[in-house]
Amino acid sequence: MKTFQGEKIARWYVLYAVFLFSAQGVVALLGASALIIPDLPSPIPYEYGRSIHLALANFWPLIGTMGMVYYFTVQELKSEIYSLKIAKWEFYVVFLSTGGLFSTLALRIGNGREYLDGLPYFYAGISFAIALGTYNLLRTLWKGKKNLTPASVVMTAGLVFLCILLIPNVLSIRNPVADEAVKFWVVHAWEEMAFELTTSGFVASFFIASHLAEKKDMEKWLYLEAGLAVSGGLFGTGHHYYWIGFPSVWLIIGTVFSLIQMIPVFLLAYLTYKGLKKRRPMDRREKLTVGLILSSMFYHITGASLLGLLITVPWINLYMHGTYITSGHAHFALFGALGFLVLAGAYYILSEGNEPNKKAYLLGLFGVLQLNVGLVIMGTSLLIAGFLQTYLGRVLEIDFIQIKTIVSPYLIIRVLGGLVFTLGDMLLSWRIFKTWWETRAIKS
Repeated sequence: MKTFQGEKIARWYVLYAVFLFSAQGVVALLGASALIIPDLPSPIPYEYGRSIHLALANFWPLIGTMGMVYYFTVQELKSEIYSLKIAKWEFYVVFLSTGGLFSTLALRIGNGREYLDGLPYFYAGISFAIALGTYNLLRTLWKGKKNLTPASVVMTAGLVFLCILLIPNVLSIRNPVADEAVKFWVVHAWEEMAFELTTSGFVASFFIASHLAEKKDMEKWLYLEAGLAVSGGLFGTGHHYYWIGFPSVWLIIGTVFSLIQMIPVFLLAYLTYKGLKKRRPMDRREKLTVGLILSSMFYHITGASLLGLLITVPWINLYMHGTYITSGHAHFALFGALGFLVLAGAYYILSEGNEPNKKAYLLGLFGVLQLNVGLVIMGTSLLIAGFLQTYLGRVLEIDFIQIKTIVSPYLIIRVLGGLVFTLGDMLLSWRIFKTWWETRAIKS
């Protein structure tokens, strides 16, 4: 089978994404520890460590997605990307911009903006990199328009939205309502719209290639997913708007469209169940990829969809807003909607031509298991702490300091879950790096 240069460049992106993912586990564990040991010695203050953690959470999936879109677009069209030079420069720009962002935050240089802390120059660089990728992919689709597939179009549309939604955050917006609104375009709409499009394209390509589902079924699902991701992502973000000064009708709009977003993931779970019942025995590479995709589905249904819908209901959100419940939901949603899918795509891309032996497969599987166990412990402990915060503080009106003492044991459990998660992070990342090392000669 012919190997294209675009596939080789895609490996750069997903390898860098896995490296950042491994760093995020360590940063998050240290941050969670600092919450229960306030005087924990650290060269980076907690507030900047949190900013680094949130920046990593935004950008390692983005970079992995860039590589996945290039790789699977080339595979879908069976032709080279429009410009290899642009793809390389895009990588250099995003590498330097994200590296600069993390480095300056570590040096305590930022702008204090929640979720998107950091100097705007670096966000401009990241936006420029996405714009380069968007142009390159649109020209690639135009060049290969006779061979267009739904997956290639949907993945490219996802990258277009990633670009459009990030660019306003480079600007200095003085109106606080407008500034908060465009921030949620990245914090929320990226995950529930743009990333949904790119990762759904990967899922469709993988399911068809591995014969887990019929092509016609996956294409129907992809059309439905794309339509609901765009409408649901754009309007579902509205449940944030009311709290920053928008009309109250946005609470209803946000709730209704958050409900709509649940439909595609339940349908995908059904298609996966059907496919696994009928499918021939999979090889170990496919099994590990499916394991990561199934992990994503579980948290997408429970943490992102069901829990997300619960806390967006206005009269529930009134009490739970800003508690540890939000944090628990965010951890589940991040890995449900995109984290595990980006890891699945990264592993699948970097392991092409390398079927793992039994030991390597079991180690990878154990890493996935550790990630799941750690995530469940972390998320559940945060949810319990959040429910206690809500009831004790907002119903019984107990003093904040007393509540902090009561929820502390659950924050300690959260750290233990974080430790398990980080061990799984290190093990799976090591397996992926080792796979890349073993296949680099084949792909060079």
